[in-house]
Amino acid sequence: MKEFAQFRLDTVNQCLWRHVDAGNDERILLTPKGFAVLWHLVEQAGRLVTRDELLDAVWPETRVEPAFLNNQILNIRNALGDRPKSPVFIETLSRRGYRFIAPVRDCVADANLGGDSPSRKLVGRRPALRELRDSLRKTLRNQRQIVFVTGEPGIGKTTLVDEFQRGAAAEVPGIRVVRGQCVEG
Repeated sequence: MKEFAQFRLDTVNQCLWRHVDAGNDERILLTPKGFAVLWHLVEQAGRLVTRDELLDAVWPETRVEPAFLNNQILNIRNALGDRPKSPVFIETLSRRGYRFIAPVRDCVADANLGGDSPSRKLVGRRPALRELRDSLRKTLRNQRQIVFVTGEPGIGKTTLVDEFQRGAAAEVPGIRVVRGQCVEG
């Protein structure tokens, strides 16, 4: 994870969080390509990232108009509350590219796969989190596992899975997680 100002770039779950108050974080919605552009800029913080480099990194082997990249930058700036004329995060270098100018810190997920202390946002889900951790341990012992997290809307399924993923990523470097979502249509 990367942190800058009041934001946290969660590269495992590919989402952006804004610290609001008293430990609460607000998820900022970005498109997948918008997230990829921001991630690339943050990874290259402090140096010029040319338009061509960004296009190659985010849209490899695809022809993309520069105006589309400009639109992604605009959406990211809106999400961050940044202004092109007086930037705090993304500086535009005319006809050359962009530079991420905010100080960036690497941070480690504070969840622990082996522990029993989920983040302060997770309430009453220790048994479910323990069950997910047990399934992961079985998988690490080469026992195949498929896990479904189901329930009514709004009961915290996504929060539970996000917390589990943070812990798994911190405990098992290089782990790959596949998530699916059913949408009633």
